[in-house]
Amino acid sequence: MTVVVHRHTDAIVMPWRNGGGVTSELVRRPTAGEFDWRLSMAEVSADGPFSTFDGLDRIIVLLSGRGMDLHMGEGGAVVELRPPFGGHRFAGEVSVDATLPAGPTTDLNLMWRRDRLDATVRRFEAPFDLAPQHGATLLAFVASGTPELDGGTTLSTGDVVESTDILHVDGHGVLLVFALVLR
Repeated sequence: MTVVVHRHTDAIVMPWRNGGGVTSELVRRPTAGEFDWRLSMAEVSADGPFSTFDGLDRIIVLLSGRGMDLHMGEGGAVVELRPPFGGHRFAGEVSVDATLPAGPTTDLNLMWRRDRLDATVRRFEAPFDLAPQHGATLLAFVASGTPELDGGTTLSTGDVVESTDILHVDGHGVLLVFALVLR
């Protein structure tokens, strides 16, 4: 595989592990059984706890809404996610309670097995070229706009490009690019 486009319209909608809402699974590897990594999008409409995931690390990025506050662990810090694209990385075992100070939000969530992978996220504006480091997988999430891939494939907001090769993006748009690197 070099470049694969995952359309947001093909996302698999499933309940949260704790039953508090639903998430749209955009892409995961492997596609069956326990995943090594998963990128999903969730609409958060009410205050409440996050599901916990032993052995996984997470990056959450605010996509829309006016903000979300993450209360990290028992008596832990409060992390404020604010537009545009406020994000936070944390261990999946940490108990997190979210509050929505200004109404519903939508977030993007990458989870990965920390014993196998590590991940980072950066924001890019099209056009750009990006080469993954050796053995890495890039996941480029279209946060806004209609950028195009080299070769003319037009992307829409919510689409994800999975690449193990140089990623050429033309046109206009904002993309959140996750790099997954084998440990």
